[in-house]
Amino acid sequence: MSAPTSTGYKSKKKIATDTTMQNTAPCSKTSEIRSEIQSFYNDKTIFLTGATGFIGSLILEKLLRTCTGIKRIYILIREKKGKTPEERFTELFEGPVFELVKNKVPDYLKKITAVIGDCALPDLGIGEQYREIFKYEVNIILHSAATVRFDEHLRKAVHINIGSLQSMIKLCKEMKHLKSFVYISTAYSNCAGRKVVEEMFYKPPLSGDQIVKLVNILEDEQIERITPSLLNEFPNTYTITKAIAEYEIFTHGKELPIGILRPSMITATENEPLPAWINNFYGPTGVTAAIGLGLMRVMRVDPNKIADIVPGDYVSNAVLACAWDIHNKWKEHNVKYNTANMKDKNDSTSEPKSFSPPIYNYVSSNTNRLTWREFSRYNQIHVQATPSVKSYWPIMLWMSQNKYEYAIMCFLVHTIPAYIVDSVAKLAGKTPTTMATYKKLHKFVNVTSYFSLRSWTFHETNTRSLLSKMSKFDQSLFRFDIAKLNWNDYFTKHVKGVRVYILGDPLETVPAGVKHVRKLYMAHYTLLAFLSILLLLVIYGLFYLLTV
Repeated sequence: MSAPTSTGYKSKKKIATDTTMQNTAPCSKTSEIRSEIQSFYNDKTIFLTGATGFIGSLILEKLLRTCTGIKRIYILIREKKGKTPEERFTELFEGPVFELVKNKVPDYLKKITAVIGDCALPDLGIGEQYREIFKYEVNIILHSAATVRFDEHLRKAVHINIGSLQSMIKLCKEMKHLKSFVYISTAYSNCAGRKVVEEMFYKPPLSGDQIVKLVNILEDEQIERITPSLLNEFPNTYTITKAIAEYEIFTHGKELPIGILRPSMITATENEPLPAWINNFYGPTGVTAAIGLGLMRVMRVDPNKIADIVPGDYVSNAVLACAWDIHNKWKEHNVKYNTANMKDKNDSTSEPKSFSPPIYNYVSSNTNRLTWREFSRYNQIHVQATPSVKSYWPIMLWMSQNKYEYAIMCFLVHTIPAYIVDSVAKLAGKTPTTMATYKKLHKFVNVTSYFSLRSWTFHETNTRSLLSKMSKFDQSLFRFDIAKLNWNDYFTKHVKGVRVYILGDPLETVPAGVKHVRKLYMAHYTLLAFLSILLLLVIYGLFYLLTV
């Protein structure tokens, strides 16, 4: 594949040069000598899935920029939306996230090999040639690929989230030099029916083989009919497939150096490789965008519950640190096993000691708690400081726990204004789009409200232990200690990142955005006055009819 070039990001670079948003990540030969984690990655060959996704691209960037001693990185890439794997490979490196790598490691592409495959296919869709290469060359696996859509069809969620892991475990068992395997799951994989989530395996309602067999023999309509009963207490297909996938590791991965990282809700980067970078609307990012545009004026949320968010760069750093820790635990296990084996060599009843795959819950709620009320306040404060020219309405947000109150408020502040705007658009000969936008927004709120109305307690013993094992230098180089994050500073950046990278509105337009929002406020108060007069007329008319 030819070397990609960087184009079309002139306006988006502005955010990285803001003095409040400077990247300070170290990258030097001196640092490589001092870092145990970098030393672990020296001369290693890595197989990374999900490299075109948000976390996967951050992992890839960090490895290329900071762990310069790596031997090779194989990335799995598929055709998508009519684009070939070659085209997607080129596009991956065109964005701003790889600008720092291009400056610091100009020959970075020499260490990357794109492997055509698909996590939804048996054996990852990888050809026999690369399977043979992987058997003898790959040392580290970072499995980031997943479908994270909450409303994904169960068949697709099963094939990608469960089937791909089964294929990966099968491949790993053939590898001769595997040192570490990190599976990226979610803190909410086992949230159904419990309020406390420990760093342990939980048995799901179905095994991986059972649910794979089920979706393979049923038609789509049949699967849709039985999905609610299969989910039971699980809120969506994402969480149940992640829960089942985790247990596949417990069932089939005990002879492998494997572990699981469970991050909570992932948001924009804090600082690496550039501040506030994000490329998706999922979860809290979608909320920030909708609030910033003035689209979301009522939200189904308990303001006192925890908004358990973690920055994307912290998650990618945690992944790389986990791989190092899993390898060390695997070595310790082998030493203990070999010692025990020598003692028991004359005992015919002794059995091999299986490895206990470590699980790392990674959340903010234990050491740096943030409520949804605070999340909303930070967003509103910083959005008002940098309003977008793409705003639909002034910023305001009503938080409601009650589904009936939420429905009434949606009708009053979403549906009625949207109907008026679309009616005006029709009269002007334009295509009405506002109601369609709100249908998507309400669907988004419906699938996320399960998490905004509840809080969980997550145990983090392994994660805190990992941090304590890391040297001060590695804690700085692979930063993921959420206790040290300042939320106000983070949201100052986060709001700008959503504005620039999601809404496509550069910071140069802030003055125009201020004027635009001023006009929206005038329209808002004019509409309120009109509706108030209309309401008074209706009341007067009713009173008149009743008294005549």
